[in-house]
Amino acid sequence: MSLHRINKVGVVGAGVMGTGIACHLASAGIDVLLVDIVPKDAPAFAAGDAKVKKARNAIAQGGLDRALVLKPAPIHRASEAARIRIGNLQDDLVELGACDWVVEAVTERLDIKNAVFSAIDTHRAPHTIVSSNTSGIPLAKMVEPRSEGFKKHFLITHFFNPVRYMKLVEIVAGEFTDPAIVQKMSKFCQDDLGKGVVDAKDTINFIANRIGVHDMMQAVNLVFGQGYRIDEVDALFGEPMGRPKSAVFRTADVVGLDTLGHVAQNCYDNLQSDPNRAIFDLHPVLKAMIAKGAIGQKVGAGFYRKVGADILVLDPAKQDYVPQQKADFPCLAAHGKVRDTGARIKAIAFSDDRGGKLAWDTLSRSLCYAANLLGEIADDVVSIDRAMRWGFNWQLGPFELWDALGVAAVVERLQGEGRAIPPAVQKLLASGKSSFYEGKQQTNFKLERLAVPALPGLHLADVRAAGKVVAENPSAQLLDLGDHVLCLAFRSKANALDDKIIEMGYKALELLDRGPWVGLVIGNDGGNFSVGANLGFIAQFASEGKWDELAGAVKMFQSLFMQLKYSHAPIVAAPHGMTFGGGCEIAMHSSRMQAAAETYFGLVEVGVGLIPGAGGTKELAVRALNGIDPVSRLDRTLALQKAFETIALAKVSTGAGNARELNFLRAEDAISFDGDQRIGHAKQKVLNLVSEGYRPAMAPDNLIMPGNEGIALFDFALYNFRCAGQASEHDCAIGHEVARVLCGGEGGGKKTEWDLLDLERESFLRLAGMQKTRDRVAHMLTTGKPLRN
Repeated sequence: MSLHRINKVGVVGAGVMGTGIACHLASAGIDVLLVDIVPKDAPAFAAGDAKVKKARNAIAQGGLDRALVLKPAPIHRASEAARIRIGNLQDDLVELGACDWVVEAVTERLDIKNAVFSAIDTHRAPHTIVSSNTSGIPLAKMVEPRSEGFKKHFLITHFFNPVRYMKLVEIVAGEFTDPAIVQKMSKFCQDDLGKGVVDAKDTINFIANRIGVHDMMQAVNLVFGQGYRIDEVDALFGEPMGRPKSAVFRTADVVGLDTLGHVAQNCYDNLQSDPNRAIFDLHPVLKAMIAKGAIGQKVGAGFYRKVGADILVLDPAKQDYVPQQKADFPCLAAHGKVRDTGARIKAIAFSDDRGGKLAWDTLSRSLCYAANLLGEIADDVVSIDRAMRWGFNWQLGPFELWDALGVAAVVERLQGEGRAIPPAVQKLLASGKSSFYEGKQQTNFKLERLAVPALPGLHLADVRAAGKVVAENPSAQLLDLGDHVLCLAFRSKANALDDKIIEMGYKALELLDRGPWVGLVIGNDGGNFSVGANLGFIAQFASEGKWDELAGAVKMFQSLFMQLKYSHAPIVAAPHGMTFGGGCEIAMHSSRMQAAAETYFGLVEVGVGLIPGAGGTKELAVRALNGIDPVSRLDRTLALQKAFETIALAKVSTGAGNARELNFLRAEDAISFDGDQRIGHAKQKVLNLVSEGYRPAMAPDNLIMPGNEGIALFDFALYNFRCAGQASEHDCAIGHEVARVLCGGEGGGKKTEWDLLDLERESFLRLAGMQKTRDRVAHMLTTGKPLRN
């Protein structure tokens, strides 16, 4: 195998997938050459003519331009697009062939792909790896006419869309592919691109799309054939059944009904021997929707349609959009909030109401289908499970679900219904095994037990399984990460900060003072780092008029976070996902941060009528004024403007990449491109800081604040927003309190951090006492959505 490191990648095809791959590579620090065909009406090549070059590169440039304005963004920071150079498939073949890796992402036609590969084969450097992003064309057909060197360096790397946000990459090797090339690409995709890599076989639609689209088409047929409503199917097959919130039909709208139809049709056309082939045949209603262009979110109408502020849902019987209705499934009311995913799905699927029947009918067919494909699409169960978790965001893969429901229990029910039992399941039970997983072992297609391949990084589930729990309460744990490093892991609902988490934070500081512990990681393995403080806790104090108790609670948060900030042992926060409110504040008070690339920071308290009260307002002020000499005449209000906008407008970073622009991340903080490695990286950062003789920074005691002058300027900006109809009276009241804290109160002048914290606490309590804030808090607790009043 060539020892060439992958530093430059050529991407052929500037459509959605090609530009998505190019943007993700650029965010990972890789130089990219993005090429597409030359427009038919382009002028002939002329060396050194910039105008001609621009015209000949227009298709690739247009594709990139369209990608860079997409939301959510395919790239972490706009500046990273500078790593992408534009070219075309005629003038840039020599440069393309010299790339370390060339990935093809053109339209799904074998003749077009073969033309691309022929050109690459002619110019390919001996070390260059070539791959296709195809999801439907067999690898063997693509390499058949190619050279021996090309065949050895060719494989399929199937990314999922959107590339930045979907973790899965399915890698398919061919008969002639050098195993060392497969190993190199797997490592690169995993370590450099932060992807979850699964080895798939050269079968139609590989693993995730084969099972996932089968599952979605079942739901389509249930709606169109058995009278279920689209919105009630989505209500059940979202989070209650361990699927993403977008469930089935919202997911189809996001992906595009045309894309879904293409994948399903590809299965139907090519899986001639699949007993379940008929499920992939597009229902006439779905065909009609695609034909008339109602293909989902990208055109504004699919299974759902937004009309004004309302989102309507398609009624298949009326062939029109109607208001959504709440799903009336007793199984959801009884079991929908069970926290353990497997237990929740089992309880719902074994319920005897209409919702339970829907869950069982769909889930059991998916489980049987996956079991029948074991050995055909992948050699072991963990590959299939990981593909579904990473590619379709299922919380549990199909074989994990077999085990959660109980293999014997599922078989008994299937037999009672006179349904066939997959041979793999029959053989599993006949061999004396009762599950597909046992401890850290899984099952392959020969029904042999073998080790579950370890994933990179340090995983808290493994730490717990090893009995390394130092202390715990209902909301948090202290875990021993090894090498005398502790981890404070939240485990409350949505990881909302409450008194128990604060209690465990103080316990961690106590242990750090006693030794032998040398440092602390703050991180967890929930869906999000933390959505903020427990609003119910605040609402209860406010409704009962317990203002002294609320003030004491807020000060307890502030005190803990300040002790974390100035601890003599290094404390590294490892946030991921939503890191809002109090979650953002605790992370900001750590010695360092090791954030997952997909971390969304935000001090969003204004949405519930409050200001950040646990040090967030103070900390943004301190960061804004950092480095300004106390005797400088620099306008402090101007320096504080970004902090004011960030809090008053509840700005949320679009990822860790642009969190520095909002001052949530500092220059010394780091990002884990593979978010699953953030805990391990954070632990290593703790150890590095210890070895460097870490000492906390000195607390600033000479912050010069603008006082009334700054408050007046911010109030004037709020007044303009109010006059323009962009802010309510209460928004302005909240904004005034933000300004008051940031500017050091009416008097301003020299302030300490604790002076600002006292102001912060006063403003927080004043707002908490206002009825309109109470209404916002109550609305958020009831609906999960902010109230503008």
